[in-house]
Amino acid sequence: MPAKRVSRGRDMLDPVLAPGADSRAVSGRADAGRSRCASCAIAPRCLPAALNAEQMHRFEDSVQRCRPLGAGDHLFRVGDPFHAMFAVQSGCFKSYAVDAEGREHVMAFHFAGEIIGVEAIYPERHVSSCVALAPASTVCVLPYRTLTRLAQEIPPLQSEILRMLSRYVLGGASIAGDFSAEERLAAFLVMVSARLRRPGSGGDLDLAMSRQDIANFLRLAPETVSRILARFQRGGLVKTDRKHIELLDPDGLSDIAACMNPYTRYGP
Repeated sequence: MPAKRVSRGRDMLDPVLAPGADSRAVSGRADAGRSRCASCAIAPRCLPAALNAEQMHRFEDSVQRCRPLGAGDHLFRVGDPFHAMFAVQSGCFKSYAVDAEGREHVMAFHFAGEIIGVEAIYPERHVSSCVALAPASTVCVLPYRTLTRLAQEIPPLQSEILRMLSRYVLGGASIAGDFSAEERLAAFLVMVSARLRRPGSGGDLDLAMSRQDIANFLRLAPETVSRILARFQRGGLVKTDRKHIELLDPDGLSDIAACMNPYTRYGP
């Protein structure tokens, strides 16, 4: 599938956390509006989920809050120095790279409770760009040096970081292999549903990404994604309305995706 071409001249925002970054992007540490992790709606899915009250307080002191980013605003760009990871508080983000011919390659989508920037730890520079897809997308900034020090002092935090890294690797392997287009798309829908699951939400997905982005991520043509969604709808598996997708038969989708979907095998 031809990858989406991207103009090299597009303006991007400065990195949120870097020398000389706009001070409005980060509100600062605890005394400038500390992130209240204990009362955060996504706390059960985020790094401090297993911490006690004292440990949570120490973690909160290290977290910096980012101003909301609008759709199209960049969190960082490829090549930026690595200073921190980012915990998504709300909205949706896309990681992507642009090749020498100007073609965009979607590498990952990030939802509330997930961590962005893991792949930059080893090279100490971001190997992709990250852009907000939804209006008022927000992140908490986790300074890397502070986080690693805390992890050494707080074993439950260290365990949660290792779980997060394991899940990152597992998710990255989810579309690897010689799978059919139907299997890829079914797995994507099941995994996104698991990652977005909220009480009372059922199988309703309001996706921030375009079908072209989904197709790019799955290494399919956009027309193929549309055709398979139509086939799934005729088969009673889903109901689609633009970016809204209702999973009518999640078990049926899981059966299609069972050969490749790590979330159907190991849980979300």
